[in-house]
Amino acid sequence: MHNAELYKLRSQRTPLLTAATLAIGSIIPAIVFLFYTPSNTDVYGGAFTATYLVLAPLLSIVFGGWLLGTEYRQDTVKRMLATEPRRLRALAAKATVGFAALAATLTVSAGLGWTATRFVASMNDVTIPWNGGELFQVGMIAVGAAVVAFGLSALTKSDSFAMVGTVGLMLVLDPVLSLIPRVGKYTLMNTLDVVTSKLAGVEATNQLSLTTGSIGLAAWLAAALLPAAYLFARRDV
Repeated sequence: MHNAELYKLRSQRTPLLTAATLAIGSIIPAIVFLFYTPSNTDVYGGAFTATYLVLAPLLSIVFGGWLLGTEYRQDTVKRMLATEPRRLRALAAKATVGFAALAATLTVSAGLGWTATRFVASMNDVTIPWNGGELFQVGMIAVGAAVVAFGLSALTKSDSFAMVGTVGLMLVLDPVLSLIPRVGKYTLMNTLDVVTSKLAGVEATNQLSLTTGSIGLAAWLAAALLPAAYLFARRDV
Protein backbone atom coordinates (compact mmCIF):
# COMPACT_ATOMS: atom_id res chain seq x y z
CA MET A 1 0.00 0.00 0.00
CA HIS A 2 2.83 2.37 0.83
CA ASN A 3 4.52 1.62 -2.48
CA ALA A 4 1.29 2.34 -4.32
CA GLU A 5 1.01 5.71 -2.59
CA LEU A 6 4.61 6.55 -3.41
CA TYR A 7 4.00 5.66 -7.06
CA LYS A 8 0.91 7.87 -7.10
CA LEU A 9 2.90 10.79 -5.73
CA ARG A 10 5.56 10.33 -8.42
CA SER A 11 3.22 9.78 -11.34
CA GLN A 12 0.37 12.26 -10.88
CA ARG A 13 0.53 15.93 -11.74
CA THR A 14 -0.99 17.54 -8.65
CA PRO A 15 1.72 16.62 -6.10
CA LEU A 16 4.49 17.33 -8.61
CA LEU A 17 3.03 20.70 -9.59
CA THR A 18 2.39 21.58 -5.95
CA ALA A 19 5.98 20.81 -4.99
CA ALA A 20 7.37 22.65 -8.02
CA THR A 21 5.20 25.71 -7.37
CA LEU A 22 6.30 25.90 -3.75
CA ALA A 23 9.98 25.47 -4.65
CA ILE A 24 9.88 28.04 -7.45
CA GLY A 25 7.76 30.43 -5.38
CA SER A 26 10.26 30.25 -2.53
CA ILE A 27 13.09 31.57 -4.72
CA ILE A 28 11.07 34.33 -6.39
CA PRO A 29 12.16 36.95 -3.79
CA ALA A 30 15.78 36.08 -4.51
CA ILE A 31 15.17 36.45 -8.26
CA VAL A 32 13.53 39.84 -7.69
CA PHE A 33 16.45 41.01 -5.57
CA LEU A 34 18.82 40.24 -8.44
CA PHE A 35 17.32 43.25 -10.23
CA TYR A 36 16.16 45.34 -7.27
CA THR A 37 18.38 46.25 -4.32
CA PRO A 38 16.28 47.38 -1.33
CA SER A 39 17.69 50.11 0.89
CA ASN A 40 16.29 48.39 3.97
CA THR A 41 18.29 45.21 4.56
CA ASP A 42 15.44 43.64 6.59
CA VAL A 43 13.44 43.40 3.37
CA TYR A 44 15.53 40.46 2.16
CA GLY A 45 14.52 38.00 4.86
CA GLY A 46 11.07 39.52 5.33
CA ALA A 47 10.10 39.14 1.67
CA PHE A 48 11.09 35.49 1.62
CA THR A 49 9.27 34.70 4.90
CA ALA A 50 6.12 36.51 3.73
CA THR A 51 6.15 34.65 0.41
CA TYR A 52 6.59 31.30 2.13
CA LEU A 53 3.88 32.17 4.66
CA VAL A 54 1.35 32.64 1.84
CA LEU A 55 2.37 29.79 -0.45
CA ALA A 56 3.05 26.97 2.01
CA PRO A 57 -0.39 26.81 3.72
CA LEU A 58 -2.36 27.33 0.50
CA LEU A 59 -0.47 24.67 -1.45
CA SER A 60 -0.61 22.32 1.54
CA ILE A 61 -4.40 22.67 1.55
CA VAL A 62 -4.44 21.70 -2.12
CA PHE A 63 -2.26 18.68 -1.42
CA GLY A 64 -4.17 17.63 1.72
CA GLY A 65 -7.48 17.69 -0.12
CA TRP A 66 -6.00 15.87 -3.10
CA LEU A 67 -4.57 12.94 -1.08
CA LEU A 68 -7.92 11.20 -0.68
CA GLY A 69 -10.22 13.46 -2.66
CA THR A 70 -8.62 12.48 -5.94
CA GLU A 71 -9.64 8.86 -5.32
CA TYR A 72 -13.28 9.92 -5.24
CA ARG A 73 -12.91 12.27 -8.21
CA GLN A 74 -11.24 9.60 -10.35
CA ASP A 75 -13.50 6.86 -8.94
CA THR A 76 -10.56 4.72 -7.87
CA VAL A 77 -11.58 4.19 -4.22
CA LYS A 78 -12.79 0.63 -4.83
CA ARG A 79 -9.58 -0.23 -6.64
CA MET A 80 -7.58 1.15 -3.72
CA LEU A 81 -9.60 -0.87 -1.20
CA ALA A 82 -9.20 -3.99 -3.32
CA THR A 83 -5.47 -3.69 -2.70
CA GLU A 84 -5.96 -3.03 1.03
CA PRO A 85 -9.50 -3.99 2.20
CA ARG A 86 -8.81 -2.85 5.77
CA ARG A 87 -10.07 0.67 5.31
CA LEU A 88 -8.52 2.34 8.34
CA ARG A 89 -5.16 0.83 7.48
CA ALA A 90 -5.49 2.09 3.92
CA LEU A 91 -6.38 5.56 5.21
CA ALA A 92 -3.43 5.51 7.62
CA ALA A 93 -1.02 4.45 4.85
CA LYS A 94 -2.26 7.24 2.61
CA ALA A 95 -1.87 9.80 5.40
CA THR A 96 1.56 8.53 6.47
CA VAL A 97 3.10 8.61 3.01
CA GLY A 98 1.36 11.83 2.02
CA PHE A 99 2.29 13.85 5.07
CA ALA A 100 5.86 12.57 5.09
CA ALA A 101 6.15 13.78 1.48
CA LEU A 102 4.57 17.10 2.44
CA ALA A 103 6.99 17.61 5.33
CA ALA A 104 9.94 16.85 3.06
CA THR A 105 8.67 19.26 0.41
CA LEU A 106 8.15 22.06 2.93
CA THR A 107 11.62 21.54 4.38
CA VAL A 108 13.42 21.44 1.03
CA SER A 109 11.52 24.46 -0.30
CA ALA A 110 12.22 26.51 2.83
CA GLY A 111 15.91 25.63 2.69
CA LEU A 112 16.09 26.37 -1.03
CA GLY A 113 14.36 29.72 -0.70
CA TRP A 114 16.41 30.86 2.28
CA THR A 115 19.68 29.79 0.67
CA ALA A 116 18.87 31.63 -2.55
CA THR A 117 17.80 34.76 -0.67
CA ARG A 118 20.92 34.66 1.52
CA PHE A 119 23.15 34.26 -1.54
CA VAL A 120 21.62 37.24 -3.35
CA ALA A 121 21.80 39.33 -0.18
CA SER A 122 25.49 38.47 0.21
CA MET A 123 26.09 39.84 -3.29
CA ASN A 124 25.03 43.21 -1.86
CA ASP A 125 27.10 42.76 1.32
CA VAL A 126 24.02 42.00 3.41
CA THR A 127 23.90 39.12 5.86
CA ILE A 128 20.44 37.87 6.76
CA PRO A 129 20.01 35.89 9.98
CA TRP A 130 18.70 32.34 9.99
CA ASN A 131 14.97 32.48 10.80
CA GLY A 132 14.46 28.76 11.25
CA GLY A 133 11.95 29.25 14.07
CA GLU A 134 9.58 31.27 11.91
CA LEU A 135 9.95 28.89 8.97
CA PHE A 136 9.28 25.92 11.24
CA GLN A 137 6.14 27.65 12.52
CA VAL A 138 4.91 28.31 8.98
CA GLY A 139 5.57 24.69 8.05
CA MET A 140 3.61 23.41 11.04
CA ILE A 141 0.70 25.70 10.19
CA ALA A 142 0.81 24.36 6.62
CA VAL A 143 0.74 20.76 7.86
CA GLY A 144 -2.19 21.57 10.17
CA ALA A 145 -4.10 23.07 7.25
CA ALA A 146 -3.38 19.97 5.17
CA VAL A 147 -4.70 17.72 7.95
CA VAL A 148 -7.99 19.63 8.00
CA ALA A 149 -8.26 19.42 4.21
CA PHE A 150 -7.52 15.70 4.33
CA GLY A 151 -10.30 15.16 6.86
CA LEU A 152 -12.79 17.24 4.88
CA SER A 153 -11.99 15.31 1.71
CA ALA A 154 -13.09 12.10 3.45
CA LEU A 155 -16.23 13.79 4.79
CA THR A 156 -17.28 15.40 1.50
CA LYS A 157 -15.86 12.79 -0.92
CA SER A 158 -14.38 15.67 -2.89
CA ASP A 159 -11.01 17.35 -3.11
CA SER A 160 -12.58 20.59 -4.35
CA PHE A 161 -15.03 20.84 -1.44
CA ALA A 162 -12.22 19.98 0.96
CA MET A 163 -10.03 22.80 -0.34
CA VAL A 164 -12.82 25.37 -0.37
CA GLY A 165 -14.02 24.26 3.07
CA THR A 166 -10.54 24.49 4.60
CA VAL A 167 -9.90 27.94 3.15
CA GLY A 168 -13.34 29.05 4.37
CA LEU A 169 -12.66 27.68 7.85
CA MET A 170 -9.22 29.26 8.21
CA LEU A 171 -9.80 32.57 6.45
CA VAL A 172 -13.49 33.29 7.14
CA LEU A 173 -14.98 31.27 10.00
CA ASP A 174 -11.86 31.29 12.18
CA PRO A 175 -11.49 35.11 12.21
CA VAL A 176 -15.19 35.47 13.02
CA LEU A 177 -14.95 33.03 15.91
CA SER A 178 -11.85 34.82 17.21
CA LEU A 179 -13.99 37.92 17.83
CA ILE A 180 -16.20 36.12 20.36
CA PRO A 181 -15.11 36.90 23.95
CA ARG A 182 -13.65 33.96 25.90
CA VAL A 183 -14.20 31.66 22.94
CA GLY A 184 -12.08 33.38 20.32
CA LYS A 185 -8.73 32.45 21.79
CA TYR A 186 -9.52 28.74 21.34
CA THR A 187 -10.01 28.87 17.57
CA LEU A 188 -8.04 26.61 15.26
CA MET A 189 -5.60 29.29 14.11
CA ASN A 190 -5.05 30.65 17.62
CA THR A 191 -4.33 27.27 19.15
CA LEU A 192 -2.13 26.41 16.16
CA ASP A 193 -0.26 29.68 16.68
CA VAL A 194 0.31 28.93 20.36
CA VAL A 195 1.60 25.40 19.85
CA THR A 196 3.80 26.15 16.85
CA SER A 197 5.25 29.33 18.36
CA LYS A 198 6.16 27.52 21.58
CA LEU A 199 7.81 24.71 19.64
CA ALA A 200 9.60 27.14 17.33
CA GLY A 201 10.75 29.38 20.16
CA VAL A 202 9.06 32.54 18.85
CA GLU A 203 6.60 34.83 20.55
CA ALA A 204 2.93 33.86 20.29
CA THR A 205 0.25 36.46 19.61
CA ASN A 206 -2.23 34.52 21.78
CA GLN A 207 -1.12 34.08 25.37
CA LEU A 208 -2.49 30.61 26.07
CA SER A 209 -0.32 28.05 27.81
CA LEU A 210 1.25 25.30 25.74
CA THR A 211 -0.92 22.69 27.50
CA THR A 212 -4.16 24.56 26.87
CA GLY A 213 -3.20 25.31 23.27
CA SER A 214 -2.24 21.68 22.66
CA ILE A 215 -5.56 20.43 24.02
CA GLY A 216 -7.46 22.93 21.88
CA LEU A 217 -5.50 22.07 18.75
CA ALA A 218 -5.92 18.34 19.37
CA ALA A 219 -9.68 18.88 19.70
CA TRP A 220 -9.82 20.72 16.36
CA LEU A 221 -7.78 18.10 14.54
CA ALA A 222 -9.79 15.29 16.12
CA ALA A 223 -12.98 17.00 14.95
CA ALA A 224 -11.58 16.96 11.41
CA LEU A 225 -10.16 13.43 11.42
CA LEU A 226 -12.27 11.17 13.64
CA PRO A 227 -15.62 11.66 11.85
CA ALA A 228 -13.78 11.37 8.54
CA ALA A 229 -12.14 8.08 9.55
CA TYR A 230 -15.43 6.70 10.88
CA LEU A 231 -17.36 7.53 7.72
CA PHE A 232 -14.59 6.25 5.47
CA ALA A 233 -14.63 2.94 7.34
CA ARG A 234 -18.42 2.56 7.43
CA ARG A 235 -20.15 4.05 4.46
CA ASP A 236 -20.42 2.84 0.89
CA VAL A 237 -17.72 3.90 -1.54
